[in-house]
Amino acid sequence: MLVAILVSIPYFFKYKGGFVLPIQLICGAIIISVFMAWYTWGQSFGSSASIIPYTMWFVFFYLLQSNIPIKTIENIVMIYGVIYIVLFLFQFTHNGVVYFGMQGEFKEDRGVVRVNFPGGGVFFLSCFIAINRVTNNVKYKILWLSYSILGIVIVVLQVTRQAIFMMLVVYLLHFLRNVKLPYKVLTIVMFACATYFFFNSGTSISNGLLNQQKEDASYGKDYIRILSAEYYLTKFTPNTVSKIFGNGFFNDTSNYGKTLIALGDTYGFYLTDVGIVEVYIVFGVFALLGYILIFIKSIAIPLPPEYYYLKYYLWMIFFTSLTSDFLISYYYLITTVLVLYCYQRIYIQNKYQIKPHTIQE
Repeated sequence: MLVAILVSIPYFFKYKGGFVLPIQLICGAIIISVFMAWYTWGQSFGSSASIIPYTMWFVFFYLLQSNIPIKTIENIVMIYGVIYIVLFLFQFTHNGVVYFGMQGEFKEDRGVVRVNFPGGGVFFLSCFIAINRVTNNVKYKILWLSYSILGIVIVVLQVTRQAIFMMLVVYLLHFLRNVKLPYKVLTIVMFACATYFFFNSGTSISNGLLNQQKEDASYGKDYIRILSAEYYLTKFTPNTVSKIFGNGFFNDTSNYGKTLIALGDTYGFYLTDVGIVEVYIVFGVFALLGYILIFIKSIAIPLPPEYYYLKYYLWMIFFTSLTSDFLISYYYLITTVLVLYCYQRIYIQNKYQIKPHTIQE
């Protein structure tokens, strides 16, 4: 990982426009965070190796220099998407033993053993590529539709409410994009009926989701994620400089890391549960600005219809960032970098009027 980052640094200032500035801001904030962890919490520089996976952002510039075809990226994503599905289904049906990941990633909750292990980012992207191919003029549409449906099934089995909601929203937006009004109404009614029957089916999963939603709603302003965000935003950061540049990235073995672990274990204040707040607390204002710019550009920069899956992925991780760490987790980061690289190539093509077929070559 470190070697990949080092070979990317020489191209850091070579490009401009599109998503380059936001990514430069995030990269700069990540490097500064090493010093901020020392300045704010006294964390030794020897603990800074834990930041290496998060500097994957630098690889964006190496990809631009290498000019890897988007088709190659798509194939890689689909291969790993299939692997993810196979491993998930195997682990889900053999949940008595943890074969992949760590014990803490598997717990019985909401009527099912929740299986969450690395690869979520590439899984979501592969599902969005699949729905894109269902509506485009490509072969094997039944196969792509089956993959898309299986993706929804797996997200439901993971019982993460915001992920289920956003996947359904993205699917609806995509399939209703170019159909006539009567078909839009019919599709929405079908989705609504399917949702109603699911939550009234009496299965352990549907009951678990409903009970969890009722429990969270009953807390109101005392909902743990609201309290957690409020604490980190108002009481955690000890000085003004750190409120600008962040507290720095933590190592679990340092006093800084142990403080965060204690806050989670004692009060339930987990930074990973308030993702967009985590970005600010750890990396500061400039990283937060970088993410905001990426979101704005994902809306403003046009895409050909066959690449809408890039928008879908970015919107997915942004709209789930209030209660997840999808923005910052290295389970998703490499996929985010690949998506932004593909987006940037299309931006360059539009800017310099490069022939469309050269993007895939």
